[in-house]
Amino acid sequence: MESIWKEYVVGHHAELEKDIKTDVAVVGGGIAGILAAYRLAESGRKVTLLEAGVLYGGVTQNTSAHISALQGYLYNDLKLDQAKPYFESQIKAIDEYERLIKKYDIDCEFQRVDDYLYTVDNPDKIEKEYNALSVMGANPEYADNFHIAQFRPACAFKVPNMALFHPIKFLDMLPKSFEFYERSRVLDIDVKQNILYTNKAKVKADKIVIATNFPIINIPGWYFLRMYKSQAYTIAIDNVKTNIQASYQSELANGLTFRNYGKYLIIDGLSHRTGRINANDKFQRLEDTAKKLFPQCKVTHKWTANDCVTYDSLPFVGYYSKTSKNIYVITGFNKWGMANAMVSSMIICDMINGKNNEYEELFSPQRCSFKFKPAMSNILCTVKNLVVKPLCPAVKGEDSLPLDSGGIVRFNGKKKAVYKDADGVIYACQPLCAHLKCQLVFNANTKTWDCPCHGSRFDIYGNIIVAPAKKELCSEIVKNEPEE
Repeated sequence: MESIWKEYVVGHHAELEKDIKTDVAVVGGGIAGILAAYRLAESGRKVTLLEAGVLYGGVTQNTSAHISALQGYLYNDLKLDQAKPYFESQIKAIDEYERLIKKYDIDCEFQRVDDYLYTVDNPDKIEKEYNALSVMGANPEYADNFHIAQFRPACAFKVPNMALFHPIKFLDMLPKSFEFYERSRVLDIDVKQNILYTNKAKVKADKIVIATNFPIINIPGWYFLRMYKSQAYTIAIDNVKTNIQASYQSELANGLTFRNYGKYLIIDGLSHRTGRINANDKFQRLEDTAKKLFPQCKVTHKWTANDCVTYDSLPFVGYYSKTSKNIYVITGFNKWGMANAMVSSMIICDMINGKNNEYEELFSPQRCSFKFKPAMSNILCTVKNLVVKPLCPAVKGEDSLPLDSGGIVRFNGKKKAVYKDADGVIYACQPLCAHLKCQLVFNANTKTWDCPCHGSRFDIYGNIIVAPAKKELCSEIVKNEPEE
């Protein structure tokens, strides 16, 4: 099964096949890249957007599409001089979506809703977040008798006037006065001469914007040491017979969110660091939850989302590094890409056009975002999977794998990432990620090879699903001959 938004991702545009020059090259055709390209083009710049796959077909199509300034347990952990402007930036993003939707008469099911933050067993935590928002003037309201069907959390509050929409319909109907190319993966960037190389052509640009979810340039920037990837699981259910008329989110990082879309209810959560799979029954657990709340429901869609998480929970938007004044980055949305994509487009457009933006410093990649616990966890994970595991030999062979499972095993005398399907067919890939050579992990929930260091993901054939990897895995398929 695929995302509920997937059917609106068409992918019928041209591939870049000749060398070109442009004012601004935007890398990444998701919501962040599209909005940045749109805004820059509207400001008078000649803009070229390059997408590795098809427009909207990457991380954006796998969102749950909440546009909210309420973002889990966040504001109590921020300093007030960060929390208040950040909240205001998200409110401006929602207002800007509404303005553009009205201006261009875009039919994308945009609606204003109350957004609830709830807890199952930690009312004190909810109270702290409520107080933090109150001090900022966000006007939260405690919700009495809060429930979703039979689900009754211990405590909840709401913030009014957040929003929901259909992200692909919005992007598809947004005017595009810029040129764009699909199936044009950027394989290399000359950061000194501002030249981007695809497999067929090159682009010379005055400015470059990297909006690829996880940045594809390792040095300068060092983003692979400054954040990590998180993976969440989502289902859509039908036959609910209840319109919840709001959106709901847990204070837990791996808690559940709920929202309606037409006749469907979307349930999202159970997140973990990409490549650190803590259970192989994620979709089943979501389905079990749905069945408890709505016994007659039917699961119609399943998908996963991948998000970049920074140590201080604020995005990185601005100059790619201190020394790269012609290269910009948009990343680190911490699961809240819809609002932050809009804010990012405003910041980047102002910076490239030499204008001041009130949020430039708050979102700056050059700020001090270090926090000891998440930083050390990230470093230790990287060392383990980049240095230690690749040096360890594979002890077991492919015969040890049950049908419909995968693992790092010995295959034809070599260490391989092997998946054995239900018929015993072997799909063998190189065991190290094509990004920085971290050892891959098999995700049984999605039947993918996931990188625990920087979050690249590959299918069983070695094809790239999610960056920062720019090359596919070398692979082979071996079909077992039937015994005579």
